[in-house]
Amino acid sequence: MAVQKFFRLFWILILLLSLGWVVGGALVTSGTLDDGGASDQLREDIIIFADGLNVPPELHPALLFVITGLPLALLSLFFAWRNYRALGTRSEAQKQQQNDRRGTLFITALSLVFALLLWNARGVDELLLAQGAPVPDSFSLTAITYPVRLFVTFVHEAGHALAALLTGGQVQSFTVSPDGSGYAVTAGGNISLILPAGYLGAALFGALLFLLSSRAPSMTRALSLLLGIGFIALTVLFARPDASGNMTALIVGVGYGVALALLGWLAPQGVNVFLLNTLAILTGLNAVFDLVHLVGNADIGNAGVVNDAAAFSQEVAPLLPPSVVALLWAAIAIGMMGAAMYFGLLKPARNELA
Repeated sequence: MAVQKFFRLFWILILLLSLGWVVGGALVTSGTLDDGGASDQLREDIIIFADGLNVPPELHPALLFVITGLPLALLSLFFAWRNYRALGTRSEAQKQQQNDRRGTLFITALSLVFALLLWNARGVDELLLAQGAPVPDSFSLTAITYPVRLFVTFVHEAGHALAALLTGGQVQSFTVSPDGSGYAVTAGGNISLILPAGYLGAALFGALLFLLSSRAPSMTRALSLLLGIGFIALTVLFARPDASGNMTALIVGVGYGVALALLGWLAPQGVNVFLLNTLAILTGLNAVFDLVHLVGNADIGNAGVVNDAAAFSQEVAPLLPPSVVALLWAAIAIGMMGAAMYFGLLKPARNELA
């Protein structure tokens, strides 16, 4: 911007000098100005100079100024106009970018409010029942967050699977049960990374999804499409029915995969930003509160299966009690979500307000 302004002033200066050359020279050589005979001497000098350039003698000295100065004036006028147009175009583009940023910021804030409303809808049934109001099943707001609960479990178990693959291990299968629990079966790999990859993987997924959707809204359609394909691929490769034969993992993986793919393919950018941010916030909140709950129940397993914090304490860090392991994981998850909220929402909002 500063360079373009400099060149605009440069071409305007050349334009003024060129016009001064044309107008001043024509006035002086034509004798219009009373300059005490200086114009006669200047005319003679010009004629001598023109003879050296083989300029036809019938050419009036005033025309020499016009011929030499007018093209330069027109050229400088053209470049000054081009530069002015470029500055105006850039200014309009900057205004459009600013409007886009503010629109994305508004959608992000709206998705945060919507996600928090959905999150707190968990207690709506209990509140209505406490007041003696009937709660029809079709009106149950907890049913809205139930699919998200299953989605977080799917991401949790997929985190174990991906950590095993990335550290050289193998994935036999993972399951999701209707009650929201899950189980991943892996072999080999780095157990110190595989065990925390469930809770922390879900928190990291939510944090990165929120950050990308907020700061790179133009990528959200492609992001939705890639996520949809990825979830379908993970489901086909590793998701299996649980011990009771429930197909929850397959339904959740394929259902969310198809929904995300269609979202990226058909929905406009604003809708993608809103829904991805909402999903990211709910996923991150579930992951954080799962870890907070785990801090107080780190020694409790599920159906004879040791939870991740207890398994990490036994196999990786025997000096750390499971509750301490869970507390450390919770702190990391809160830090990731806090950083995503700051860089994805709070910092851009503060910049716009400034």
